[in-house]
Amino acid sequence: MKTILSFLFITFLFIGCKSSSKQLERGDYDAALQKAAKKIKRNPSKNDDEVWVFNDAYNMATVRDNDAILRLKRKGDPALWRNIYRTYLKMDKRQNLAISLPPVGIEFTEVNYTPEINNAKAKAAEYAYAKGMQLLAIDNRFEARKAHRSFLEVKTYDQHYKDVENKLAEAKFRGTTNIYFKIVDNSQAIAPTGLIQEVQRINMDQLNDVWKNYDTRIDTNKAYHYSIFLNLKLIDVSPEEVKENNYVETKEIEDGFDYILDANGNVQKDTLGNDIKVVRYKTIRCNVKEIHQFKTARISGTIDYLDNYNNKLLKSEPITSDTKFEHHYAIAHGNLNALKPATRNKLGGEPLPFPVSESLILQAGDVLKQMTKDIVVRNKNFLK
Repeated sequence: MKTILSFLFITFLFIGCKSSSKQLERGDYDAALQKAAKKIKRNPSKNDDEVWVFNDAYNMATVRDNDAILRLKRKGDPALWRNIYRTYLKMDKRQNLAISLPPVGIEFTEVNYTPEINNAKAKAAEYAYAKGMQLLAIDNRFEARKAHRSFLEVKTYDQHYKDVENKLAEAKFRGTTNIYFKIVDNSQAIAPTGLIQEVQRINMDQLNDVWKNYDTRIDTNKAYHYSIFLNLKLIDVSPEEVKENNYVETKEIEDGFDYILDANGNVQKDTLGNDIKVVRYKTIRCNVKEIHQFKTARISGTIDYLDNYNNKLLKSEPITSDTKFEHHYAIAHGNLNALKPATRNKLGGEPLPFPVSESLILQAGDVLKQMTKDIVVRNKNFLK
């Protein structure tokens, strides 16, 4: 009878307390009582309608949760203790909210949920730990990652449960994909001292994530699932080249003027009586010798991905790094006024000494190092 009266009262007051009663009507009990509780706290003496909403939402939510817990326990599935635990926590939180409200007619039966919470928490921790151990025993890194999640769940129930910290570390170690990066020189050329060491110093730490570890040095405590080889196939330096380009630039300039004569050899006059004259032009010339110094270094090869367990090549990407030395200058002979502005800018230079081949190769190696890292980053999700 009381429930019927409460429902009629809520319906009658629907316009006055639209938000909380609407949530109650939809069965969103916790949202309804949270909304009602805020209004009650804000104005305890003038919110009788919200008290009705709170009480009904509280009672209905409690009945619903108790029924849910009973059903879960009857199933007898230990995996469900986490749900039981969370439901008890929700009920306890709801009760604490009711206790915090002023005495304006809030009705509920106070229950000590602590024993049930502790029991459900212990059983949930026990199940999560056992599940983690079961997954860890499979000896598969992907199952070890699932075990890691189970052990993390254990810590949400009990930070110091058994040896959970050790099991977390073990699951992390066994669940990590280890990748070894190495440079292999198959160029059949004499590489400069320090080239391999410099490229090998690629900072792989930035590529590491939760489940991937990259090493440029072998750690004998780890099993490496994949190898990434930078396979150098060509290290080459071009000959020192000096090319000359000879050409002439010309320009027409004014060179005085000439009088216009009539048939009798007299200077012609314009309508104002002035002598008629025309500008005389001449062509000036300048010989230009443009010199181009050029030398290049190239390192090329492939980045190969190898499955170490199956000794199988998974992927190969080409990579080429070029570096070059270029120097331009020009020498002019003749009238410099004949030169174009762009040609003038080339004047005044002198030949430069060519860099030694080792220096160019090392520069190419520095570029290669960054290119290699970019390729590895791009293929990061290729390895699991």
